Amino acid sequence: MTKTLEHIALFGSSGQIGGAILNALLAPAVPNYSPKIRCFFQSSDEGKVDAVQDDDRIEKVKVADFKDVGQLKQKLEGVDAVVVALNGPALEAQYSILDAAAEAGVKRFIPSEFGHHHLYRAPGDDGARMHPYWDVKNRFNERMVLHPAVLSGKMTYTIVGTGDFYDQPRETYWCAHANPDIPEEYVMPVIGDPDAKADFTKITESREMADLLHSASGKPVDLDFVSEEQAHEYIANPDSAPERAKQSAFAADFWYIVKLTQGASMLERSSAGRCCLLSGPFLAGMGLFRRHPSEVHNDLYPEVHATLFSEYLAFTVGKKAMSA
Repeated sequence: MTKTLEHIALFGSSGQIGGAILNALLAPAVPNYSPKIRCFFQSSDEGKVDAVQDDDRIEKVKVADFKDVGQLKQKLEGVDAVVVALNGPALEAQYSILDAAAEAGVKRFIPSEFGHHHLYRAPGDDGARMHPYWDVKNRFNERMVLHPAVLSGKMTYTIVGTGDFYDQPRETYWCAHANPDIPEEYVMPVIGDPDAKADFTKITESREMADLLHSASGKPVDLDFVSEEQAHEYIANPDSAPERAKQSAFAADFWYIVKLTQGASMLERSSAGRCCLLSGPFLAGMGLFRRHPSEVHNDLYPEVHATLFSEYLAFTVGKKAMSA
């Protein structure tokens, strides 16, 4: 498959996820695969352009507006696959990017998904709710799978259905273990039952994750317990959430829904086909989040190998602790 995808267009290359995708494309696990990458920016993104490294295989492409289908089509000529890693208000541009990609003859489209849409039910609810962060992505997915280019078979797509990313250094509370500086004490949020299980390729719980972090860093790990009842209250009234939970790029109610629903910490990282999986820490909760084995297609990507969370900590926290 990769041999046919020699020219990749990447939107959002300066972001946290987009930067990781760019690095993976520059050093792919697939032998003898060296794709050319077009990193797209809007004309107003001057700072973001400079944030992306220079490389012989990277072409930085500026367009006036990501919603300009005509201009995008012209810049996407010759591209085999489009990867979108935009977030926030910029997600609205995906519709134009998809239309332009179809008109340019792009063969594959990977939307800015990178998550799993959890339905939230508060106590006493007759029905379920979806957080706006997920709904905006879900609406686009509905449009994408019914796009004429997809229905005709001219374009295929991959929805990368990840778990929670464990390597988010900007999330100083929700991903404290990813802190670039080792603190005197780690504070790890635990929502609901700390022994709740979640199921991917390996199951464990928050207590074990805390032990692994302590072993790697040599620092104490304080479990910051939040009951299910408290979590529901914070979701209903986000302003009442503690300030530490608001120190994030995402709203506090979103995090509480994620952690409450998903369940315990996942210690394996893997990639799957069709619907891909990249797992990370899910701290306690009700343990309701499951992926059936039929949804995970690791066999399609033999070049991708799992990384145990303990190995991740050894490479990051452990290395820093040894050099301190």
